[in-house]
Amino acid sequence: MAIFNKDMIELATKNDLWQKEVYRDRKIQVVLMSIPAGEEIGLETHPADQTTFIVTGEAQVTVDGHRTKATANHMVVIPKGAEHNIINKGSGALKLFSVYAPPAEPEGAAFKTKAEAEEAEKGLLAKAADKVKEAVGR
Repeated sequence: MAIFNKDMIELATKNDLWQKEVYRDRKIQVVLMSIPAGEEIGLETHPADQTTFIVTGEAQVTVDGHRTKATANHMVVIPKGAEHNIINKGSGALKLFSVYAPPAEPEGAAFKTKAEAEEAEKGLLAKAADKVKEAVGR
């Protein structure tokens, strides 16, 4: 097993991709995000606990209908199955990283834009649907 020991503030600050996986094993995944001003991840849920650390910028985080403001050096815990959204409320890019336990985002995620990430997610859902159809013989 390799040791993951990185300066997460530096990695997140330098990251310009919408989403970028920087570590993954069977139990956890670490993902960087750079959300442009005025954009949001959109309402979603994960079959994993998510811990998000804001590196730079100003976010509005909603978890199961409850809103909170999060700025640099704030950490937000999003429990498994909670409906959540992160909205960039600042004038520059919102830089953050999230730790998912277990992994919840596509393996090897490296997407320049939200549109790219959403397209990849659709592909994963289609593959999962095909596997279910195959399993039930349709």
